[in-house]
Amino acid sequence: MKSEIFHYAHGISAVDSGYVRHLHAAIHFVVEQGRVAIVDTGTNDSLPQVLAALEAMGLAEDSVEYVILTHIHLDHAGGAGALMRAFPNARLVVHPRGARHMVDPSKLIAGGSSRLWGF
Repeated sequence: MKSEIFHYAHGISAVDSGYVRHLHAAIHFVVEQGRVAIVDTGTNDSLPQVLAALEAMGLAEDSVEYVILTHIHLDHAGGAGALMRAFPNARLVVHPRGARHMVDPSKLIAGGSSRLWGF
């Protein structure tokens, strides 16, 4: 899958996560000296966009050192597990209050996501 990459200053780029509608949510890349931090993950369906963007930017999968979650809503953190499996050398960074949901998302899914998204 090929997505448009938006390049900003200071090694920051972004791709559309593919969530709900075009340009609704973004995944950001912070790149410095070939080292990558990914900020927010989109959903599990966003992994192909992330992989395609890395390839297009000439970055290896093992260059991803961090996956940083701004918060744990589905459109920002739903794909964290998929990205961590794809980038096993990366460290996940999340606020302590969100960490418990990343370890066991069952309450988060039962509490809000299932009512909101119907699963």
